[in-house]
Amino acid sequence: MTQLSDARRSRVVLVGSSTYDNFPAIPAVTNNLTALRDVLVDPHRWGLDPDACRVVHNPETTRDVHAVMRRAAAEVDVSGLLLLYFAGHGVIDPDTGVLHLAVGQTMPDSAYSSAVPFDWVRRLVQGSRSAHRVVILDCCYAGRAIPGLGADDDAALATQVEIDRSCVLVAASGNRIALAPPDEPLTAFTGALVELLRDGVAGGPPLLDLGTLHDEIRRVQRARGRPIPELRARNGGDRIPIVHNAATQRLPAVPPQPAEPETPRLDSSLVGRVLRGAPGAPGVADPELAGDVAILAHSPIEGAIGVRLDRPATRSPAHVLGEELAGSLHVHAVLDGGPVRDVILLLGLLRPGYTAPDGWRVLGRELVVVPLDAYPALAEAVVSAAYLFVGYLGWRPQQLETELAAGHLVDTDTDLVTWLADPQHAR
Repeated sequence: MTQLSDARRSRVVLVGSSTYDNFPAIPAVTNNLTALRDVLVDPHRWGLDPDACRVVHNPETTRDVHAVMRRAAAEVDVSGLLLLYFAGHGVIDPDTGVLHLAVGQTMPDSAYSSAVPFDWVRRLVQGSRSAHRVVILDCCYAGRAIPGLGADDDAALATQVEIDRSCVLVAASGNRIALAPPDEPLTAFTGALVELLRDGVAGGPPLLDLGTLHDEIRRVQRARGRPIPELRARNGGDRIPIVHNAATQRLPAVPPQPAEPETPRLDSSLVGRVLRGAPGAPGVADPELAGDVAILAHSPIEGAIGVRLDRPATRSPAHVLGEELAGSLHVHAVLDGGPVRDVILLLGLLRPGYTAPDGWRVLGRELVVVPLDAYPALAEAVVSAAYLFVGYLGWRPQQLETELAAGHLVDTDTDLVTWLADPQHAR
């Protein structure tokens, strides 16, 4: 596109929840809304009519969000841009895996009835007349798959948020946690976005489109060691321009070259370790960390993933795995691995002398992740004992290290294989 969308016929809805009844507060979200509105109505950037920019701050119920979004989708003209933005907590329905956007009264155990399903947003966007549709989400996503922290796990996210003839820009990939640094006025993703909208991109095009913004935010966030955003676009949605590039009129003769960030060292020293929560320590208020937890994946730039080891779940192995696979394995326990509930993880101890079959992930020593579609006879032949986890724990970059340094978690000096082999832990 060679021009910005008609500012008079466009509609923008900025939704942000900074306070919750049942989730931690995110104070920076309040500043997110103000900063985004200011840059979009700035006549030197876009010049959006202030009345066409609806800000919904701290909605209490789903109705508070749906009514405003529905009105904007109905009012936008074919030549205008429909932009819907959300910042706050993202939650996943444990039964369906559907993404929901948390509002003030959202309850963690009933997202389906107390949070905004992303499907509402998708339907409103698809039903609008606008040919230019953008959704921006700055919230945490439950992991789409485990084990590991690899980018290949984003397929489910792409399927979930893809909207025809539109562009969806999210703060982090499907198995990452969005970041709100406590010492910064804005959240990490929105802060980078606002910087670019306000200050421009040196050497960039005259109009900043979603593709350019995404590429630049990725570069910035990677250099800062922060979660990397993802972009999903169809039919040229990534070419939708948002603002004039403020840097094009004041570009220096020789643009400075950004320093190359150092290649981070992947620290896997905590993988396979058993840590113990210390709820009595000063400042510890997270009940999810009480008891023993095992670290399954760890990187200083990606964060960490782990499971709780001492919270039995009520589901049977057959209910979770199916009769055939469950019947072939000696499942010692079905455990509640953590609050991210749409992930099932099957850990197995290899029999002496056996190696992990192709496609199985090795976590260390004889500990492996057994694929849920594993051939039952093969699993029975090579696995001596299995442990089944429903859900997992996640830490954003450096969060685990911070909790260890503060004494909120302590190393038990035990690895997971030793812990599982201890008779007192048999269920």
